[in-house]
Amino acid sequence: MPCCTPTCRKWSVFGFGTFFLVLGVAIIVFWNSLVQSIKDQELNLGNDGTTEYKMWKETPIPMYIEFYLYNWTNWKEVVDSKWSLKPSFEEHGPYTYNEKHIRKNVIFNDNHTVTYKTQRIWHFAPEKSKGSLDDVITTLNPILVTVGSMVKYKHPIVKMGVNFFIKEKGVNLTVTKTAREFIFDGYDDPLLDLLKKLHMRHINIPFDKFAWFISRNESIDYDGIYNMYDGTDDVRKLGRFAWWNYNNQTEYFPNYCGEVNGTSGELWYPVENDQYAEVFSPDTCSTLTLVKQGTEELHGVVGHKFVGDEKLFDNGTRYPDMRCFSPGDVLPSGVRNVSHCKFGAPAFISYPHFYLADPYYREAITGMTPNKTEHELFISIEPETGIPLHARVAAQINLHLEKIDRITLLEHVGREYLIPAMWFKQYAVLSEDLANQAKMLIILPAVGQYTGIGAVALGSLLLSIFGFLTWKSYRKGREEETLLNQEEF
Repeated sequence: MPCCTPTCRKWSVFGFGTFFLVLGVAIIVFWNSLVQSIKDQELNLGNDGTTEYKMWKETPIPMYIEFYLYNWTNWKEVVDSKWSLKPSFEEHGPYTYNEKHIRKNVIFNDNHTVTYKTQRIWHFAPEKSKGSLDDVITTLNPILVTVGSMVKYKHPIVKMGVNFFIKEKGVNLTVTKTAREFIFDGYDDPLLDLLKKLHMRHINIPFDKFAWFISRNESIDYDGIYNMYDGTDDVRKLGRFAWWNYNNQTEYFPNYCGEVNGTSGELWYPVENDQYAEVFSPDTCSTLTLVKQGTEELHGVVGHKFVGDEKLFDNGTRYPDMRCFSPGDVLPSGVRNVSHCKFGAPAFISYPHFYLADPYYREAITGMTPNKTEHELFISIEPETGIPLHARVAAQINLHLEKIDRITLLEHVGREYLIPAMWFKQYAVLSEDLANQAKMLIILPAVGQYTGIGAVALGSLLLSIFGFLTWKSYRKGREEETLLNQEEF
């Protein structure tokens, strides 16, 4: 039945006003708790139905990795000059691959952790590459310097035997192969068999060919097995590793340098108040600590930017607390010794082109042109949700070259070098669709607050109108009563 009388309309105004006022107060009081509950349900890996799980299980955004190979252009001249000339290098690439990550053997545990493996799949992207995978590259022979480092302190008779084998097999100081062989496909090397026969400590080579990423494409075992917190009991733990390969301490570095900390770099917790972001890297068998430096905006979403600074690859020469990353002989700052992590090869990780490293490395060779724009390592994370917006990993593999007595190819090396072999840049950018989804989670608290304030304002207005109508009705009644009394008089 329609409400037609003034009294009915007045009380309707009162009813709506009270409703909106109570609704607005309730929204203001309870909205943030409701939103937080929604976030807690979606931003964890509690089950395979959450948004976070779906994004983590299989990467939903395009990822790429660019490989750059260094061609040693004057190695013959350097050897002929008895190492008085500086080695010179030319960068070739990028050789770009699409990259995809899939979580395998996922097991949820009762202690709020999840155990899993990661399968990485790469496909060559010629349209994003410069050059061909058939480009021919000459670089320092990695197997030769590995053998050299293994026999450095061995008895002269052992060295003589190894040297005879090297000569007999026609091994050279350098090796010339195609880009595809250096990156994924691999090539045969007679010294690999020798390494296996030497039965050296820390040497356990599980393949018969050499390539920088040999046996990694589509492997579910190469990166090892992870156990990380799923965030169901505490969203601040989301993505943090509990252990790697069944240990919370690696065997490769002592003390805290060997602790398994941080995330994989793909799954993050809220970082509103964090000044550091830790990423555990199986390629370095260690944790990389990035420092907060400003913000970055992408598709209207602002993230906290965490970057790798000069401390990241220090070895104690600038920052004493980093000394445990270099338990042996200490080189100048800017490189990390990962030889124990890489089957005993004398490999050192640095930023590309020795960016932020001690000038010692660049001054020994030519061809290095470091710059922040191309060679910085960083990740930008939306602080409230922990959604990564933009990530880039940039790292260079260098081989330690030094004089080794009684090894003909190495006994005339004039000084210690770190010879750059290759560097790679791995990057991913959040798509606009996913950024819009992130924006919804970010603006929900503000939407609720403004809606609540609007409802309170509307309710207050309606109650004010009710009050005015009540006052007007009361006044009209008084006037009519006064007029009636005057007429009776």
